[in-house]
Amino acid sequence: MKGIIVGGGIIGLSLARAFHKLGYEIVLIEKGFLGRGASWSAGGMLAPQAEGLTGVMLEFCLQSREMYKNFVKEIELDTGDDVGFWECGIVYPAFSKEDEDILKKKIYYYTKSGLKANWYTREDFENAGYILGNQIIGGAFFPDDKQVDNRLLVNALVKYVKSSGITVMERTTVIRVNVDKKKFKSVTTDKGDISGDFCIIAAGAWSSEIYDTKVFPVKGQMISFKQQKGELDKIFYSKKAYIIPRKNSNIIVVGATEENVSFRPENTVGGIFVLLKGLLETFPKFKDREFLDKWYGYRPATADGMPIIGKTDVDNLYIATGHYRNGILLAPITTKILVDLIHRDEKNHFLDSFNFFRFIES
Repeated sequence: MKGIIVGGGIIGLSLARAFHKLGYEIVLIEKGFLGRGASWSAGGMLAPQAEGLTGVMLEFCLQSREMYKNFVKEIELDTGDDVGFWECGIVYPAFSKEDEDILKKKIYYYTKSGLKANWYTREDFENAGYILGNQIIGGAFFPDDKQVDNRLLVNALVKYVKSSGITVMERTTVIRVNVDKKKFKSVTTDKGDISGDFCIIAAGAWSSEIYDTKVFPVKGQMISFKQQKGELDKIFYSKKAYIIPRKNSNIIVVGATEENVSFRPENTVGGIFVLLKGLLETFPKFKDREFLDKWYGYRPATADGMPIIGKTDVDNLYIATGHYRNGILLAPITTKILVDLIHRDEKNHFLDSFNFFRFIES
C-alpha cells in the first residue's frame, strides 16, 4: 500500500518512519527542506504542566509525554544519534503575588490529579544556587516536564527517512488534492501528479493552503546564547520568556513571541527586545553572555487551540496539523493514533475531540 505524506516537519517525519516500518511505500513531500520549518524553530519543551493545560488537551499531552522516552530511544537506536532528551523538569517563576496565586492553584489542580508539582520560595531557589531577578518571589516546579533538542531530533528523523528507501520530495509544492467520488486519488505538485492509496496532510501552518483545514500561522521569534558550564540545569518558563538550557551543551535557547502577523518574515527589533527583557528579568547575570543566533517560525494554530487529527470529508484523506506550541511533544501520540486508524482501523477516543469536522459550518 502506498501513502503520501504532505509536510516534512516532526509530525510528517514521524509518520513516514512509522508507516515505513510497517512495510508501506511512502512518499514524503515538503515545500522546503525536511525538518526546517516550525519543528526547527521550536524550543523542544515537553511541558503540559508548565503550559497549564487542562481537560482533554492535558490528557492528550500527558500521554504523549509518557511515550517520549521510548519514542526517542527507538529513534536513537535506528540512527545512532543522541537527540538530547532530558528529564530536567521545568520551573515556572512567579513575578508577583498574582502569579503566585495562579501557580498555587495550578499546583493544587495537578497534585489533586495525581501529578507532581511543588511550590518553591525565592529562598529555596537561592539555596539551590540560582541567582534570580529581583521581581521573582518564588515559583512552581514541575519535575515530570521534560525537553528534547528538537533540532537533533528532526535531524535524526531526516537521517532515517533519507536512508530507508522512503521517496523524499523536497522543494516541492502541493498545488491541489485530487478527489474522485469523494475518495482521495492523488496530489498535483509543481513536479507532476503523485497517486497513492491514502494521503496525510501534515503541513503545519501551511496545511490550509493544501486543503481547507482552518489552520492559521502564529509567528514566534527566538534567540540563543552561551552559558558558562552548568549555570542553568532546568528550564525556566514564564509569561515573560522561556529559557531552555540544552543537555550536554553550553547553549541556552530563549523564546518565544506570539504574533498574529500571518507569514510576515524576519526577526524584528521589538521581538528580540521582548525576549531579552524576559531573559534578563529572570536571570540578570546573563547580560554578559555571548549572543549566538536569532530565528523565527510559524506555529500552526486553530480557533479552539486544539489540533486537527484524523479523517477528513474525503475517504482516505487524513489530517494531522494545528498542534500550535506542542508539535514536538505530540509527535509520538499523533503518529500512534493515525497509524492505528489507517493500518489497524482502530479509532482512538481523542479523534472525537480533535476531529476535522468541528470547524465545518452546518
